[in-house]
Amino acid sequence: MNKSRNWVIIFIGLVFICLGILTSINYIIDPLWTFSHSNKYNSKQSDFNERQQKTNLVYFQGFEKYDGILLGSSRSTFINQNHFTDMNIFNFALNSIYPYEYEKYIDFVKRIKKKNLKYIIIGADFYNTAIPKNIKFEKPEFYIRNTTKPFYRYKMLLSKDTLKYSKRNYKNTKIDNKIYYDRNNIKYQKKVSENERRLRYKISLNHHLEELDSRNYIYNENYKTILEKIKDKNKNTKFIIFTSPISSNLLASIIQKSKRLKEYKRWLKELVNVFGEVNHFMTINEITTDLNNYPDDDHYYPYIGKILANKITNKDLKTPENFGIILNKNNIDNYLKTFEEKILKYKINEKL
Repeated sequence: MNKSRNWVIIFIGLVFICLGILTSINYIIDPLWTFSHSNKYNSKQSDFNERQQKTNLVYFQGFEKYDGILLGSSRSTFINQNHFTDMNIFNFALNSIYPYEYEKYIDFVKRIKKKNLKYIIIGADFYNTAIPKNIKFEKPEFYIRNTTKPFYRYKMLLSKDTLKYSKRNYKNTKIDNKIYYDRNNIKYQKKVSENERRLRYKISLNHHLEELDSRNYIYNENYKTILEKIKDKNKNTKFIIFTSPISSNLLASIIQKSKRLKEYKRWLKELVNVFGEVNHFMTINEITTDLNNYPDDDHYYPYIGKILANKITNKDLKTPENFGIILNKNNIDNYLKTFEEKILKYKINEKL
């Protein structure tokens, strides 16, 4: 009897030891961003689920110190939120985000802050004009509901899935990882080799052109309505809209190969119509024609994000003169006429 009881005690003790190790590792690494501590073991975080991670970060660490939010795709995730001059912006940009997701995330951070936002910055991408299909992610309500469940972050400490990502993050600190977040919501992208850049460029370009093929692409008639609703719900907020500076080769391919000039023009006109003005960087300019500024065909390196953020918020900053133009109702028609003439003549580099 005593022997059996001893085995039970030993078994229970081992279970508690294992649970203690599991929770300790998950707490120290904190891959889901539910705690605020930083250490050498969690200094390089994988972006395995940005929607859940950034929702957790806002909820558990608060939004009081921020006066605005940045929304956009993975391209905008590489912008350091601290580079917007005289603003306190939280970078809530997410991989493959669509405009229909904006509203719920804006409402969520407003609920946390308990007041309206001073700024809403949106990095607009042409692919967002498509009717969403083959969506890989849940709606914002899913991630918000997870985060706000009672004892959520403590339950995650006991999760084997969390442990998997904890191990990955630990390995990140031991290797020269090219893409990672630090504990302050800043995303890093190290330079890739020329061979890797060429490979990624080719794969990514083919993927983008396939998405814009006539069999796959349909302009979303609700695109403008979605944006109008967001603006109407945030009447006292200053909206700052910019277009992502994708490589000139991709931009020219969208127009010349995918034949999307009509939709591209409509997209820019709708942005101007809703928001009054747009900081337009998706042009042929000194930055976008230099493929050394990109690890592929559309994601720019963080140092380009710094130039972009500074140019938007600090008009006196010295930046490439032809990088960015402000479009408004007074110049949009003339700009599009000139753009059409230029982009149709642009020679795509097919050797990349």
